[in-house]
Amino acid sequence: MLKLPALLYCLVAAFPLFAKEQLRWCVWEFPGNVNFNNPAKTAQGVSVDFMQEMARRAGFELSISKATPSSRCLKELADGDSDLVVGILKTGDGREAIEYIPYGARQPDRVYLSATDNRRLQQVTELSTMTLAAIRNYGFHPKVTAIVNAMPPSQVIRVNSIYSALEIVAKHRVTAALLPPSQVSAVLQENPELAAQIREVSFPLNIVTPQPVYIGLAKSCQCPKISQAIQQSIATMTADGSIKHIFGDKLIDFTD
Repeated sequence: MLKLPALLYCLVAAFPLFAKEQLRWCVWEFPGNVNFNNPAKTAQGVSVDFMQEMARRAGFELSISKATPSSRCLKELADGDSDLVVGILKTGDGREAIEYIPYGARQPDRVYLSATDNRRLQQVTELSTMTLAAIRNYGFHPKVTAIVNAMPPSQVIRVNSIYSALEIVAKHRVTAALLPPSQVSAVLQENPELAAQIREVSFPLNIVTPQPVYIGLAKSCQCPKISQAIQQSIATMTADGSIKHIFGDKLIDFTD
């Protein structure tokens, strides 16, 4: 018969008192933030650095998925098959199945024209006169969304990557591409021949303002302590400059 100290030791070994909860992060490629360019095809980049540090401070472990389309990740979140996504926008009240936790803001989408196109943009409504390339399943600023949704489908060409959108602009197959600048910068650094064929134009900031970006936590997780821990971790990482150190100019401070 085991003596009490030995019995307690066995119980602690079998059920660690401080076992960390594990949450599954469903992740997709996001140029400049997440890539899978390594032999193991595992996620790497500044968003990975951020999520790992946030999880460490919040006291849980991350299980990181392989490269997964963003639409599938959002479905997994709704179905309870994944717990977290990162880098999402919120339209209106957002999706019912997701708790949105802000951690910064992104610069508004910019318009990318052919280098020979010298037009300037002062109003969002000017987009309605163009044919546009945009990334499939990507959202826009609300003011831009209102214009794009009113355009005939033939005027908005959805493609699968930043590179594809810029390429069809350079080849004059569309007038412009509507894209997030941090991702475009990463793609053009890797493709300098394309950079010479593209010109960037931004709307005045008083018209199209920066947008908050969010961690999406599945409500099916039913883990309010995890939600609180994530928010506290983000607050401390903002205060001590960790988020700025990780993301640099890819992210700007979030103001509610």
